[in-house]
Amino acid sequence: MLAMLGVAAPGASVAAPAFDRSAWQADHVALKRALEQDYAHLAWVASPQSGVDLPALDAEAQRALAEARTDTQARQALRTFLAGFQDGHLSLLDPFEQASDTASPTAVDPRTLGASAGCAALGVADEGRHDFSLPLETLAGYHPLNDDADPVLRAGVLSLPDGHTVGLLRLHEFDALRYPGLCHALWPQLRHADSTDDMRGTLARGWVAVIAASLRRFQQDGVDAVLVDVGDNPGGDDSGDTLTRLFTPQPVASAVLQVSQSPAGKPYLDEQYERLDDALRNHRPNATARRLLTTERQAFQASRQATALPACNLSWAWRVQHDWNGPTCRRLVPAGTSGGPLPSPAVDTLDDFLIAHRLDWSQDLREHWGAWKGPVYVLTNAKTASSAEMFAARMQDNHIARIVGTHSGGYGCGFMSAQAMPELPHSHLRLRVPNCVRLRADGSDEVAGIRPDLPVAPRRGEGARARAQRLVDTLIGDIALH
Repeated sequence: MLAMLGVAAPGASVAAPAFDRSAWQADHVALKRALEQDYAHLAWVASPQSGVDLPALDAEAQRALAEARTDTQARQALRTFLAGFQDGHLSLLDPFEQASDTASPTAVDPRTLGASAGCAALGVADEGRHDFSLPLETLAGYHPLNDDADPVLRAGVLSLPDGHTVGLLRLHEFDALRYPGLCHALWPQLRHADSTDDMRGTLARGWVAVIAASLRRFQQDGVDAVLVDVGDNPGGDDSGDTLTRLFTPQPVASAVLQVSQSPAGKPYLDEQYERLDDALRNHRPNATARRLLTTERQAFQASRQATALPACNLSWAWRVQHDWNGPTCRRLVPAGTSGGPLPSPAVDTLDDFLIAHRLDWSQDLREHWGAWKGPVYVLTNAKTASSAEMFAARMQDNHIARIVGTHSGGYGCGFMSAQAMPELPHSHLRLRVPNCVRLRADGSDEVAGIRPDLPVAPRRGEGARARAQRLVDTLIGDIALH
């Protein structure tokens, strides 16, 4: 009876604080203010082109909070509000737990260990996505490219009924640290590296070399087309841009990159400015390199300065929609491209590799550019996200590949630099807020997801193998047309 009356019985635990609706409503206001300041995709989501109705979402969140009776209901109202933005990177995380006094474990040098333990200490992880996203290897006519029991990379050739052949390449993540077979294969070399950074660099170069070798093998064997499977691929790093050069001998245009006009965008701008400045001051660039470096350094300096200037007010986003292509300010500043400050043919002529790489990250892969010369298809699904979407978008926008499958997840550009997450004052929920935008060739925001050129949507009652066969039938028809 005492507990029911709200009076603590002797020895009873302290009751949880009473539900405070006004505090949750204040959190909702604070959440919107944080989005207005730092969320790079807000102007896109607030446009009719995005397909999202932010004023309606906001009104629904206000209604849900007004009707909430518990913290759980109020918390769900805020999470539902953010889910409506259709941005896979945007989310609310639980509050931090109370810090403990437990000391951090002593770092282990991976080079002192065997292959399995050493790869794990290096950060290599097996997340179980190695197989094709559809069971293509179970179809008649498939044979693996290599006979290894545990290949570094899933790759094979599918002989089609009409006599054509398709090279199949599985990229389950755009991060060399997610390919444990590669780490094990390279361990005799990795364990003699000068540092863990060198180990990771060697691993990244080895991963690209394995992909390029598979493509050259397809070319040598005379396959008619290549299908790159990035279904269920959650993303990774900037290789989603740079790897596209392996699939064509033609120049590839990277996406225009923009970051938030706020302190959230500044660390990335600082990093690139300092790298360009260092190349100018300390690496004796020739006249062409000096001109390119100076131009880009000035551009990054202008963007750095812009992050400290008063930015436009995006609070209109909760009341009305504004056309993405109209004059409305987006609260974004230029940040080069998704492939570095200045990927361009002019950089390709530079002899100094370090300087070239400071401008164009794909220079690391130059020896493998154009490893495949021929038709390409990219398989996507709803779990194709982030860097994998960058890959699909670059392949589509540069007319290197046709996209087949289903619409991608809609993550777009997430984070060009780490930052402290804003914390809501009452609930202490932490806001994971993207700070960058990659623009498509048509000027839209990549966060909208990648729409397939050749849709192969699931059908009711259809098994995965039947859908894989339907995918192949789609390829047969398209190869015949092209």
